[in-house]
Amino acid sequence: MVSYLSTLAVLFVIVIICIVKSYSSNKTVAAAVRLALYAMLVPVVANAVIAISDSRMVNYSANIFYLVGTNLILMALMNYIVIYCEYNRTLVEKIGYFILIIDSISVFLNPVLHHVYGLEKISLKGDNVYYTLDSYWYHYIHLDLSFIVIVGLITAVVKKIHYTSKLYMERYLVIGLSFVYVVIQEFTNTLAKPVYNKSMFGFMICGILIYIFSIEYHQFFLTHKMFDQLFKNMNSAVFFYDNHFNCLYMNPASHKMFDIQPGEYEKPKAYLTEYITENNLSSRESFTGKKVLARPDRESIFQVEFRKLFDKKGRVMGAYVILSDRTEEEKKAAQDRYRADHDMLTGLYNPGAFHKQMQRCLHENPDREYLIVATNIKDFKLINDVFGRNSGDSVLQRIAETLKGYSEQGNIIARLGADKFVMFVDKQNYDEEALINELSDMVWLDENKEYSVIIHLGVYEVKDRTIPGPVMVDRAFMALNGIKSENICRAAWYSNELRESLIWEQTVSRSLDEAMHSGQIIPFLQAQVNTEGKVEGAEVLVRWQHPTEGLMAPGRFISILEQDGHIVDLDMFMWEEACKILHSWKNTGLKNMYLSVNISPKDFYFVDVYEVFTKLVRKYDIPPKMLRLEITESVMMTDVDMKMKLIDSLREYGFIVEMDDFGSGYSSLNLLKDMPVDILKIDMAFLRKTRDTERAKIILQQIVCMAQKLIIPVISEGVETEEQVRFLTDIGCNMFQGYYFARPISLSDFEERYKAS
Repeated sequence: MVSYLSTLAVLFVIVIICIVKSYSSNKTVAAAVRLALYAMLVPVVANAVIAISDSRMVNYSANIFYLVGTNLILMALMNYIVIYCEYNRTLVEKIGYFILIIDSISVFLNPVLHHVYGLEKISLKGDNVYYTLDSYWYHYIHLDLSFIVIVGLITAVVKKIHYTSKLYMERYLVIGLSFVYVVIQEFTNTLAKPVYNKSMFGFMICGILIYIFSIEYHQFFLTHKMFDQLFKNMNSAVFFYDNHFNCLYMNPASHKMFDIQPGEYEKPKAYLTEYITENNLSSRESFTGKKVLARPDRESIFQVEFRKLFDKKGRVMGAYVILSDRTEEEKKAAQDRYRADHDMLTGLYNPGAFHKQMQRCLHENPDREYLIVATNIKDFKLINDVFGRNSGDSVLQRIAETLKGYSEQGNIIARLGADKFVMFVDKQNYDEEALINELSDMVWLDENKEYSVIIHLGVYEVKDRTIPGPVMVDRAFMALNGIKSENICRAAWYSNELRESLIWEQTVSRSLDEAMHSGQIIPFLQAQVNTEGKVEGAEVLVRWQHPTEGLMAPGRFISILEQDGHIVDLDMFMWEEACKILHSWKNTGLKNMYLSVNISPKDFYFVDVYEVFTKLVRKYDIPPKMLRLEITESVMMTDVDMKMKLIDSLREYGFIVEMDDFGSGYSSLNLLKDMPVDILKIDMAFLRKTRDTERAKIILQQIVCMAQKLIIPVISEGVETEEQVRFLTDIGCNMFQGYYFARPISLSDFEERYKAS
């Protein structure tokens, strides 16, 4: 009896503890578990009383509470199963409650009806007396009802197991087995009729298991299965280790990544310990990093995540490692970084990376002297147009290879775009002659050796390191701007004089429009006289009355405007000024004087010369013959047929066309053969720019003679001495222009001087 009561007491205390702890749970099933545990206390207490008391009346009453208590347990278990298995309330459940309640009432009526049980007195050793239950007909009905209910509960659990994922089998299997255990205990107790009812052990053990698996238990089987499913489908390799770094688990991805056979746990341990040792990570609780794994066919890069696992007392239980293959991502990131810093065609640095590397180099080497060398390909667009884009790209790649081959270690080379390259080089290692020779040997295409690539170099010496990098590069390109039209490979160095010249060029280009509108651009006239000294007309020359530079001759700005294309705007302005002057002379003593204006080569490409001049003479109502048009033979070097037709049209309209600077070029005679001009202008610089004046005079005499035979008048300009006048007169020239007769003067001075002529 002592052992029975002791066991009963221990289980009783455990049930009480479970009841108390259930109050702290917020799970939905906690109340149902608590109710079932409370219900179990009733038959347990009743059985304890039966075991202790030798009073017939006490035993009789205790058996009533025991039998009714089993009904309470069954009703509580029915409620628990509905909630735990997530069933809906049904009529069957209500019928079960009803039957158990009727059965309980019937048991309570046993003292009156004597239909459930009676007591049989049994004397044990010594003076101990035990009353055993003598079953009547209804007791068997009670037992049958109990078995039916408990079997129904087991069936409900089995049904839930059948229709639920196997991952959840653990959750319901233990509960179902607990019910089976109760049935076995109850059945055994009924058949054996032991002195003490041990079926209570089954009920309490069942209640304890219900508490554990419903409230405390975290479903390790389910969790393990879920983790296994998770890791099984992960692309990353997952390893679990014990506290000595022995591998306990690895997922299928790890087998493939590291060529590990299932069950081969030594390799994972070797990988981890090697990585920890290499990176001195043994004392760290967690870390992330990268590991490069070299293989015969390729190199792989892994992202490593390591974390130690601790128990509640802070002791290391083990660790897990997740290795994710980042090879492709790293390759793409490396490519992105490369693209961010490099030109994809040539493999050189791009502008942003060049300036960054240049600043780094200047900062790290404060005592070294550096140069910035810029390159430009002459007529690179022509290469693309004639030979195609692929050929142009090939040229750029070959230039890049040439620059890289020439460059010393530590030099920085970049392609800034199109055909522009730049190098940042150590001054003491710069061999300009060798570089020019290398670049001069290049051709556009190997099969077209005659088409050489002409590359110009602009060099800037870095003296002031506070100047921004882009400004330094701009200065290198400024240096080559002055030579980029030349037909040989050569270099030009930046200087302050060059900088001032370029600034002046920009000033001229930017301020031309304002100068024309504000009256700074003014016409000067240089008289043209005959052999008798009479002024027959004048050439219109331009002057710029600059607000800070004073009166500027054409030499200071004409060449600049010719280069940037603004010469067309200036020419059109001067043409109209000439027409205004002729219009103002119509009713004066100067009405019979003509004016000559210059036409630049670019005018033919940017404006309709015929339309402009015809509109002007109509607008200002002047005879076309009073506005003479001067063209140089260089105008006729291209598009000859088109320009011949244009000149014919102008002459037919009434304009007189003069060929200026005749004899200064290489094709004058050929042009004169085909081009119908009205007047030839010969510059006396022809005589000054020769070592043999006599030979030059003979040639000049023959030109005048030829013009006379062609019935083309000749005007000699640049006449400065009396000797020149006598010579020109003797050979038949009868019109003169030059300092000997008159310098270019302002309109007002010209009108004042020649109004009475």
